[in-house]
Amino acid sequence: MHLADVDGGGTSSLPPEFGQRKLKVEPHAIPQARKAFEHALDEFEAKIERQVEKLPTKPWAEDPISSETSKAFNEQTTEKALAALVFYKKQLIGVIDQLKMIEEQYRQVEGDNEAMWGKHLRD
Repeated sequence: MHLADVDGGGTSSLPPEFGQRKLKVEPHAIPQARKAFEHALDEFEAKIERQVEKLPTKPWAEDPISSETSKAFNEQTTEKALAALVFYKKQLIGVIDQLKMIEEQYRQVEGDNEAMWGKHLRD
């Protein structure tokens, strides 16, 4: 299993590191790959989403400097960070859904092929 850069970093408005990638998985490794992405989604939901509740930051020392720093951080990073996290979660869900679909299609085709081989061997 490996990732390939499909279009040189993607054509979306996101930075290149968030661009479109193509995942190549050998058919026999599809269930393992799906489970790995499901595990990543579970970890994301268990660890990251819980921390999002702590955003935006609040002035930690309740003084003018921490107030200004907190305000600047929130204005410059919080929205972008949340957008990146939402995008990442959507990507995880999309990959899981695609792997499920491919796995099902592969099982159907292989099942059909197996049935045809059995038919030809009986004839």
